[in-house]
Amino acid sequence: MKSNFKEFLGFAGKAALVQTITYFVFGLIMSNLFGYGRIFQQEVIRDFMRPIDSPTTFFGPFIQPIRGLLFAIGLWPIRRTILESKRGWLILWGFFMIFGILGTPAAAPSSLEGVIYSRLPLWYHLIGLPEMMLQTLTFSLILVWWEKRKSQPGQPLWKSSFWADLLKAVMIACFAYMGYAVGSLLSAVIAKVSIDMETAASDWKTQMMFVVAFVFNVLLILILSKRWVAQKITLWQVFLLFWLVDTLVPVVYQWIFTSPMPLSLAILIGFFPALVITAGMRMSYRQTPLAG
Repeated sequence: MKSNFKEFLGFAGKAALVQTITYFVFGLIMSNLFGYGRIFQQEVIRDFMRPIDSPTTFFGPFIQPIRGLLFAIGLWPIRRTILESKRGWLILWGFFMIFGILGTPAAAPSSLEGVIYSRLPLWYHLIGLPEMMLQTLTFSLILVWWEKRKSQPGQPLWKSSFWADLLKAVMIACFAYMGYAVGSLLSAVIAKVSIDMETAASDWKTQMMFVVAFVFNVLLILILSKRWVAQKITLWQVFLLFWLVDTLVPVVYQWIFTSPMPLSLAILIGFFPALVITAGMRMSYRQTPLAG
């Protein structure tokens, strides 16, 4: 029972990671390619979709780890059927296409029910298909390939251990994005400024700031997790180090490439991802008992 739960957590972590990355990449590409900001302001559509600069829309990428977890729960009972098939990725993608896109019970955009019962124009149903089809196809290919690699013989132990640690670090760092979202919105409220979500989403310099912070967090998790497991550092010290890093990285990045935010707001923003990462490390790693 315990081993099955551990196996599920590994599968769920992969699903959450792949979902978060593919959603972010294809969402960023397609929103700029098709001009979602302009489309969402058109008649009829603006009554159905929130503006791309809405604070609620801003949370979209940050809840993807939760969606990945839900996918893992739904796929877990049929996981072996998918993995044992030569074209398991096609089976998984077929599930997404049939039940998640075209045959949804609700009258969702791009679904058959949506075309029949909603007032949305046909071109709007069609324009969303490339992003959904490519994102779910990429998700299916990567997740099935990644899971099948576990069963391949001849994998050296040090490599499998490294990739397991890297997976944990990346997964925890992905969840830290939600901390950045909370900190950014709270700092905007305190500073009494409005966030232009459309401009922020299309500004590659802003996007790269979070990518740089993500890389720093992954590397620091890999380093500090080993010290925490060996009880060479306390959880409070872990939290303070991440708070320092997640405060300084955005400030230094903005100082070099854009304009730096006030240090007080940077400290507030850095608090939440540090809290998420520390909690994630506490749940994901088990300390080694001290000898004697």
